[in-house]
Amino acid sequence: MRAFGLRGEYLAPWRVAEILGVAVDTLRYWRYEKRYFDKIPPYYNVSGRVFYKKADVESFSLVMGCP
Repeated sequence: MRAFGLRGEYLAPWRVAEILGVAVDTLRYWRYEKRYFDKIPPYYNVSGRVFYKKADVESFSLVMGCP
């Protein structure tokens, strides 16, 4: 990911969904509905593409008890 210059630190939604054990559409729904808003990892929208910071996803995974 060149926009941030930190290639391994940001993840695409498909990778986040894989880590959390949910569908990509579930992540989209959580963003849209503000579900788990106090816990959901912040996302970054760059030119219409969504990315999540790897450390935030790992923290969310622990809080939610994801595999």
